[in-house]
Amino acid sequence: MKIIQSSPEMDTDRMYCPSTDEVIFAPDYEEINENADAFIASWNASMLGESIITDKTLEAAWDKFYIEVLKDKRGYIWDDFRNFLKAYDNPEWIVYECDFYGMACGPTCDTLVFVVKADTVIEEDPNIDNEEEEIIEKTEKEIEDEIIARQIRSLLR
Repeated sequence: MKIIQSSPEMDTDRMYCPSTDEVIFAPDYEEINENADAFIASWNASMLGESIITDKTLEAAWDKFYIEVLKDKRGYIWDDFRNFLKAYDNPEWIVYECDFYGMACGPTCDTLVFVVKADTVIEEDPNIDNEEEEIIEKTEKEIEDEIIARQIRSLLR
């Protein structure tokens, strides 16, 4: 499968499949929409052993690969994982490798990998109000609350 690297903005971008008219993630979503027909699988790069896979054939191939190649392997396994995805042959699917940047007790980055229908795109969410907020008019408490809310949303995704 083709792997597309992306760094979606959590505050403005969504993953959308036009053929099924489904959103897989969006700024106002607290969780990934795993029930979408366009959603096939996902992995968090820091926990490759804990996948979410809806397709039984892919799930069987992943389980076999994980047990035979990754489970007891020490060291860097990211390339092995990516090679598994590249070698898996399904022209109706693509892979998005998404780096989500945020702020916790410092800068953070989580990499999530999605297998989705091939026409799925990452785009600016049309439901987002693009008008800039006047942060100057906010009190320090309002600014602090907004920062904490964004951090919580970032950590929940």
